[in-house]
Amino acid sequence: MFNTRAITLPLLGSLFFQTSVTAEPEFSRCPDGLSGLKSTIWKTKEIPVCWEESANSFQKQRSWVQDSITKTWQKYSAVRFTGWGSCDSSSEGIRVAAGAGFPHTQGLGNQLDGKPGGIVLTLDFSRWEPKCAAPKNQESCVRTTAVHEFGHALGFAHEQNRLDAPAKCRAEEQQGTVGDINITPYDLHSVMNYCNPKWAGNGILSEQDIVGLQSWYGKPNQPRYEGQWKVTLKYTDQTCVADEVTATVSENTVTGKLTTPFGLVVPFTSTIDEDSRLQGLEFRLSDKDTIRLVGTLMEGRLYSTDCGCGTYKFVRQ
Repeated sequence: MFNTRAITLPLLGSLFFQTSVTAEPEFSRCPDGLSGLKSTIWKTKEIPVCWEESANSFQKQRSWVQDSITKTWQKYSAVRFTGWGSCDSSSEGIRVAAGAGFPHTQGLGNQLDGKPGGIVLTLDFSRWEPKCAAPKNQESCVRTTAVHEFGHALGFAHEQNRLDAPAKCRAEEQQGTVGDINITPYDLHSVMNYCNPKWAGNGILSEQDIVGLQSWYGKPNQPRYEGQWKVTLKYTDQTCVADEVTATVSENTVTGKLTTPFGLVVPFTSTIDEDSRLQGLEFRLSDKDTIRLVGTLMEGRLYSTDCGCGTYKFVRQ
């Protein structure tokens, strides 16, 4: 049986509104389902990296770090880490220093922009983790800790700090800044999780690490979206109508129409930002019925106060 929402509505008019305060409790039932501090997302996809003078004598270790970051955070996103030369007094971006103690960052994400020693990596393990000082372990330890710390440099917090992390893990391992948004469900296997049974995931991004990374920084080599697109909105409430949306993309502008199974046609306009994410795509059908699409043009999540959670995935026509 179809939800009768579509038959009782007038012609809706504008489809886009500011975030509805009354609808937010309903949306919160649908988890975002990595943890991060949203205000620290870099506004640029090209992030400069340089080495402080303290790292000058660690050329081999520096090459391991650059290679590991290129094969993880850079490989699976649109982010490009550039430079990798020596820092000077005016260097912007991520400034990496060598330390002999616990590796750490002086903040998250863009909080590190231009900050001397924003990342401190352990390249000589004799004073922190003697096992890593063994020749057979040194490379693995350098690579693994670098991936973890560069995760912080992209704005991602420790996974064990989340409120939905197991209580024992939070009590024993909580450390550092707590994120203000859960980008994916809690992930035991994240490289950002101290409770990971494999130390920092052995420096290999988990599936959810990649999902969270791409949610903030886009996918690698994302295509241009000009052309015709179509999607059928799917709801968890099986009684709700499956609304169809067709769209035309020209540069960063999206125009199109929503059509219900009962013939109601509603025009709309939106935009796509530099991360390929749809902006302002919230449908307020009535005071008690609001639909929000969150994600890229290609795919994302759907929140409806009337029909529950859901997903969408546009395909080219």
